[in-house]
Amino acid sequence: MQYKFVAAALLASIPFAAVAQSSVTMYGIADAAVAAENDGSNKVVKLNNGGRSSSRLGFRGTEDLGGGLNALFNLESGIDLTTGQSSSTSTFFNRRAIVGLKGGFGTVTLGREYSPIDSLVASPSDIMELSFAGGSLSAFGSARNRLTRRLDNSINYKTPLFNGLVGSLAYALGEQATGPSKDLLGLGVNYSNGSLILGAAYQTSKRVAAGDDKEYAVGAGYNFGAFDVKANYLVSDPDGANIKFEQFNLGASVGLGSGRLYANLQQNKIESGAKGKGFAVAYAYPLSKRTSLYTSYATLRNNAIGQFGMESSGTKLAPAALGTDPSVFAVGVRHLF
Repeated sequence: MQYKFVAAALLASIPFAAVAQSSVTMYGIADAAVAAENDGSNKVVKLNNGGRSSSRLGFRGTEDLGGGLNALFNLESGIDLTTGQSSSTSTFFNRRAIVGLKGGFGTVTLGREYSPIDSLVASPSDIMELSFAGGSLSAFGSARNRLTRRLDNSINYKTPLFNGLVGSLAYALGEQATGPSKDLLGLGVNYSNGSLILGAAYQTSKRVAAGDDKEYAVGAGYNFGAFDVKANYLVSDPDGANIKFEQFNLGASVGLGSGRLYANLQQNKIESGAKGKGFAVAYAYPLSKRTSLYTSYATLRNNAIGQFGMESSGTKLAPAALGTDPSVFAVGVRHLF
């Protein structure tokens, strides 16, 4: 009985009030689609990991530190639903991995974070939700003349929301002891007022010794009640001749029955003269608040020296050769948890 009393006393001494001020949430998305892909030369039917959203598993949490100050973290890993493996062979929490503080001053985060161009411009102004094939997602990538979506080794600051306006500043450390630093500096603003959304962002990085690589973007959206219209202009202008990349998107979505219909027009071009014009359409039908069915179709017409491809949240489709025209049709299911 004496031991039970001591154990009870120890349990009573644990500061449960502090624990109650913290919260951790596990969440995720499971998304898979059957897709008929055509790279302009070959056709194949595949099971793709996500035609609307990347499958993922994440953890996020906050702790109330008092005085209006909160600690926060977010760890999110992509999952390849077709195999059960991680969607990245090199980075486990490849989607986001940050820790930080939030208060009246704004939010400061450290780690792997979304860039200002992604979070303040592309994401809110892409009618295809940076997910369906044929949207803005294809403007991002590891090539020098594509835009940067996520920042490793980054220090980030986001201002408090003020009259619909929020700003962001990011600095990603290249961690190079010699040669070009590979550091990246990014800044952006987003304005939201009722039905109107506006965004602009700029990023510059030192990837080569000769000069700086620049990226910039502007975007807008407006809700007319029955339908939405969104547009953006995304540019990657690396140091060097004839490699500047530009992409323009104009899209609309409208409620149709119990679901929603999406459509997007896209133009890609490189300073060398390569051009590609795309069209995409998608329809999503909710079965519940968490589960939906969807179908999508996207095609892209390249000129004789164009070699632009398409990307959805779960797959990339590159053309077979210069001047060939890729297309993809997909039917899938998405569940949020």
